[in-house]
Amino acid sequence: MSTPKQNKRWAKPLGFLVIILAIVGIVFIVLTAVDTIVSKREAAKVAEMQKFQTMLVPVVMNDISEFDDITKADMSQLIEASIWAIIKSDVATDEYEVEDGMIFYPAEEVEAKFISLFGAEREIEHQTVASSAFEFVYDSEKNAYKAPITGVDATYIPRVLDMTEKSNTIVLTVAYLSGSGFVQADNGDIVDPAPSKYVKVTLREKGKAYYISAIQPTSAPEAMGKNK
Repeated sequence: MSTPKQNKRWAKPLGFLVIILAIVGIVFIVLTAVDTIVSKREAAKVAEMQKFQTMLVPVVMNDISEFDDITKADMSQLIEASIWAIIKSDVATDEYEVEDGMIFYPAEEVEAKFISLFGAEREIEHQTVASSAFEFVYDSEKNAYKAPITGVDATYIPRVLDMTEKSNTIVLTVAYLSGSGFVQADNGDIVDPAPSKYVKVTLREKGKAYYISAIQPTSAPEAMGKNK
């Protein structure tokens, strides 16, 4: 039978052990909570990058010229990208007027896409534009753009590699992948081609949405890191 003196001898180390275990438990809980928060933030960032990647598809597909400011961009290329944004939205062709193998996209719908992609700083100037595949002819009488009912392969497909938020802007690092460069591995997986080039896309906030304000050349992410 233990004596009071022996009990006192064990009381102190047991107390320390309880305290240590309590601290370990608290640290574990805190680390788990932090890890959960970080994981949620990373998941949200990936989801947002994917959203912007989809947004860039009609802009990147025909490799429009780079520009430092939206006011200096080629208007015909901005209109072309806006029309492709409608085509890529998978809207049924029976929702539009069709005549002699040509489909008419209303100018007001093209303008809405123009604003959603490139903002309202610059007013659209409706005109016939030459696509890399064919012309989008502006019909002033119908106030619409007409194009052949046909598909076309994208010259490039965007891959958003990184996203940095700065005040009311978001800067994306985007790789341009050749639309015809994808191959299938032996295991069935689709393998991306090596990027043809990289650009920095600056998005500006307007309300709760973002629009493209600049597309500028940049280096591969690895090279960017070495130069820091």
